[in-house]
Amino acid sequence: MPDAFEEFVEAAELAVFARKKASLDAAADAGLPGRFESFHMGGLRASMATADQYGFLNAIEGVTDQSVAVLPDVLRRFPDPRRPAIVAAFPSPELIDWLLVAGYKPAPARPLTYLRPGTDFPTAEMSAEKWQIREVSTKEETMVFLDLLDAGYAATREVGALIRAEHALPIIRGFIASRNDQPLAAAAMSLHATGAVIGGASTLPTARGTGAQSALLAHRLRLVETLGVPLATATAASGTPSIRNLAKLGFTIIERTAWRFNR
Repeated sequence: MPDAFEEFVEAAELAVFARKKASLDAAADAGLPGRFESFHMGGLRASMATADQYGFLNAIEGVTDQSVAVLPDVLRRFPDPRRPAIVAAFPSPELIDWLLVAGYKPAPARPLTYLRPGTDFPTAEMSAEKWQIREVSTKEETMVFLDLLDAGYAATREVGALIRAEHALPIIRGFIASRNDQPLAAAAMSLHATGAVIGGASTLPTARGTGAQSALLAHRLRLVETLGVPLATATAASGTPSIRNLAKLGFTIIERTAWRFNR
């Protein structure tokens, strides 16, 4: 695989990890249940949340033929070594054999996407109707932005609190999509040393399928290019509308393998 390609993927992973670290720190500062921690060790990047309701945050990324040597040490820092998803972007046959022999079982893939500035992407037909996109800049707009995320995600109380804590951070740039002056969708972006994370998006149920998120995504990509950011990156689950929107706009999709310790 070309070195440049792997460099883009690594840059995207580092940006996503920086965003996740900020989210975990925000959760800890907000006093949410459990312990939140992120750390680097031997080339691995670990994210930890000990409360059951935040179990989906547990992950160990950056697993390669070289870094796998410290994987057991990293797992020992988790209360339950079976909780974190072990993520390897480009596992070699030798690494796959090592993981299987050591008691790791395949888990659902963890897609990562990225787009470099200058890539052509369609913007003309985002929706049959015009969308008004504005960036959040006041306390009142911030509350509308957070309320839109809440309503669109319809998450549990605990996960909703996590979403609000993360998206109230100063590093988060929030955007609202309105139609006829009515706010209907929200999306976020954060800037990091290696790229911009296009993460956090929610649409009110009555406005889904109307092109709001496509318009918000295109708006953020134009901003990324204007700011001269090296790349834009986002994560999304396989087969979802989010991943389809990203693919339509020219994002490269990396189906990173995931594993869980099963002993």
